[in-house]
Amino acid sequence: MNSLTSSSKIRISCTYSMKERITKIRKWAEFQFLIWFSRAAKLSSLFVPYHLGVRLGGILGFFTYYLLPRERKRTIAHLTAAFPEKEQRWIVRTARRSFIHLGKAVFEIALITPRRLENVFEMHGEEAARAALQQGKGAIYVTGHIGNWELMAYSGVAHGFPLSVIAAPIRPQEVNDMIVDLRARMGVKTIVRGGTGAARELIRIFKENRVLAVLIDQDTDVEGVFVDFMGRQAWTPAAAASMAIKFGAPIVFGHTYRTKDNKHIGNIEGPLDLVRTGNDEIDILTNTALLTKMIENCIRNNPEQWVWMHRRWRRQP
Repeated sequence: MNSLTSSSKIRISCTYSMKERITKIRKWAEFQFLIWFSRAAKLSSLFVPYHLGVRLGGILGFFTYYLLPRERKRTIAHLTAAFPEKEQRWIVRTARRSFIHLGKAVFEIALITPRRLENVFEMHGEEAARAALQQGKGAIYVTGHIGNWELMAYSGVAHGFPLSVIAAPIRPQEVNDMIVDLRARMGVKTIVRGGTGAARELIRIFKENRVLAVLIDQDTDVEGVFVDFMGRQAWTPAAAASMAIKFGAPIVFGHTYRTKDNKHIGNIEGPLDLVRTGNDEIDILTNTALLTKMIENCIRNNPEQWVWMHRRWRRQP
């Protein structure tokens, strides 16, 4: 009996050891893939024409759909849950197109220059952002990972808005450095969440009447609230609503989407009328739900242009 128990324990231990090893290998492979994908995009910026590079990014995105089975399955599962009325054929096609879109987006970010941005990006509603800044308290620009959100930030700077984005560090570090450098090249400052001096820089933005861009459509380890998103409760960053209440800064909402000819149209609206009851907890929850619903509407209009592979519903109440 004892011998059998010991043998079972050894088998269980070996099984877990093997699973851990497989997990480590998979994570290493995914990291290497991201590193080489970003290197390919960066290298292409030196000699590949813009439109050819975008098509190349789409091709790599297509193959990525098949090379990353875990992300592919998660994308299909999320789309199925969000669009239960759709046929499986539509789900699979939209999942594949979302990978193609992201592949294009990475290369667009690497290849973009101020002159190219003028030719491929059309901005609407910049008067909303100007109206927000006229209040003299800074402005919070809220968006999600829809369309090419990085180009939207670049376009904001091109239209004269001093813009910083707060973002979590991306792993692997090489990919993070590339994105931060590309933002800086286009005039966008990056505040690394939890980084040295991040809190002081946030306060400075509002004092100096600048724009802070915040993306609130991912389940990350930050202060947040559960709100409805695509029919399910999702843990959502509350920073935008919280800072609007704390600093009195107005919020504008924006999003961008890709057109059939791989150009981009961005829209900004606001300043938004936020709920202000005097109860901060209720106001943060209500306004975060409002902003999330606006993001959801944008996603439903262009579902193939959102990051469905992200574990958006990782936590549940």
